[in-house]
Amino acid sequence: MRPSLFSRLALGLFAVFLAVSLFQAALATARSGILLLHARGETPYEERLRAYGPDYVRAIEKIRRAIPRDGAYILISGVPEAEGAPYWVKYDLAPRRALYLGELRSLQPVDRLRKRLPRAARWVVIAYDSYRPPVLIERFKFIQERKRRPT
Repeated sequence: MRPSLFSRLALGLFAVFLAVSLFQAALATARSGILLLHARGETPYEERLRAYGPDYVRAIEKIRRAIPRDGAYILISGVPEAEGAPYWVKYDLAPRRALYLGELRSLQPVDRLRKRLPRAARWVVIAYDSYRPPVLIERFKFIQERKRRPT
């Protein structure tokens, strides 16, 4: 029984697909290996510097100095949550405890918001995307700013 033209064509297309996929996988692996060689021995500080830039790293270091390791802070997203900025800021500020309140533009009115803010968290951290460093502000100043400019 001889394979049909359709079967040979399907087998040929699969072979081309496999060859291209293997080439692309090998290329991606080589790129990752080169990056790994360049990044070996980096400290967490140097990793953040390479990934996010000096402004972000300076802001994170400033926040880490202001909030004690066993302290708590209020985390707010200054960009849509799909950006993931709060997750990276929370990771970089660990082991400090974060109380996430959501997006800045959708926060509750000031009177209700004030009741939600824990007294133990003296600081508010607003996380932005990777092109803009996070902002540290005292809870009291944050409330005052929200009173003046609700949005």
